[in-house]
Amino acid sequence: MPIGVSQAFHVNVNCSDLDRSLAFYRDLLGLTASTRTKPEPPQDGAAFGLDVAQWDAWILHDARGFGAGLVVDLLEWQVPTPIGRPNRATDLGHSRLGFYVSDLDAVFGRVVDAGLTTYGEPHATGVEGSDPVRAVVVEDPDGMMVELVQVGTDRVGFVAIGVSDVDRAKAFYTDVLGFRPMFDRPPTRQPGEQLGLDGEIELTAAYVDDPRGTGAFMLELMQLLDPPPSGPPASAANQLGMYRLALYTDDIDRDHADLVARGVRCLTPPATLEMGPGIPPLRALMFEDPDGTVLELIEPPR
Repeated sequence: MPIGVSQAFHVNVNCSDLDRSLAFYRDLLGLTASTRTKPEPPQDGAAFGLDVAQWDAWILHDARGFGAGLVVDLLEWQVPTPIGRPNRATDLGHSRLGFYVSDLDAVFGRVVDAGLTTYGEPHATGVEGSDPVRAVVVEDPDGMMVELVQVGTDRVGFVAIGVSDVDRAKAFYTDVLGFRPMFDRPPTRQPGEQLGLDGEIELTAAYVDDPRGTGAFMLELMQLLDPPPSGPPASAANQLGMYRLALYTDDIDRDHADLVARGVRCLTPPATLEMGPGIPPLRALMFEDPDGTVLELIEPPR
């Protein structure tokens, strides 16, 4: 039996300049900034693996509204300040944030006009048994990979996670966390340029649906076969790019005990986090998947 995850809630994107990144995700990609979290003063950072923690962040959602799909926790660290770089395709862990768009050429044109990096032009892509779609990977202002996929709607679609063993990862996300199997991608060769790599590459992947089972959000568990993964997941909560994917639970203590019993590494026991003026505190727990990619359980205020 999986633990008591009800849905994927948000993906954390760490940035170096909140206003600059807000302009990208809001003005170029069309998300709505709904809630600002800005706790003051700094608080105990043990839940994040830090001595102290203080941030300024916006929660952004797509047209479905807050909580209907996956929201983006766009966060600029104040204490400590941001470090490192976003993950690349050859790193394990959170690598690409996927957006479904109804007019790929228009969105791509806005990204180009803004002077941001793109990995080639929009191209046809697909998996065996389904019709091809047009897609392209671009970079956000800090260099994090964002994939734009034309599918006739505008919303946050998926997060791609680099894994070292796709079968092991699929078992963890379905059997432990309750994501639902959708389809698999057999080993496929493709131009490396599409993911910012040189030459031709080979990869395989498993796609799993949000625990709600409604298609509200999808994970792409991607194993790079050639070249194999060469970098670790993001190792610090203040590293630029995606660091954690947050999941809702109604009983964080029960799920913490369950994760520990299964041998899953948790950074700390559940901790209470202050979210800033006008926002109730919440309880959170950071833990790792089999490759060390950080995930988070959140128990909403009652």
